[in-house]
Parts: sequence; structure tokens; C-alpha cells
Amino acid sequence: MTLHEVNISETTKILITKDTVNDKTFGQIRVWTKPKDKEEFIPTKKGLAFDLGITGDIVQGLLELEDHKGEA
Repeated sequence: MTLHEVNISETTKILITKDTVNDKTFGQIRVWTKPKDKEEFIPTKKGLAFDLGITGDIVQGLLELEDHKGEA
């Protein structure tokens, strides 16, 4: 289930999803690309899958990153 989409360009986006495979539910943050010869986006290996129990820690880290975005 796609929860959020971040468009990077016409051919690249980041999807935040909640997925279930083999009765295991987890979150993913993954880069998707659109090949030149295709109409649909496909997932790449760039990204991560994580246990939903650490979602808050990931969000906290991203918020801290945002707080420091103007720093070198």
C-alpha cells in the first residue's frame, strides 16, 4: 500500500509503502524509476525495508536531518 510519494523528476520518485510478504508486514522507502521504453515505474535496489516498530526512530532521524539541512 503506497502511503506517500515524493516526485524527484519525471522519471524518478520515492515511494513510502507498507507491504506484506510471506505474512510479514514491513515498511519501505524506495526509489522507483521509469525506464525510457516503459510507461510504468519500477522499483530499484536503492532504498530500505524496515520493521514497522522502528518507524518513529526513522521519522525522528529525518526530522533532525531537516533541522540541519542548511549546515555543511
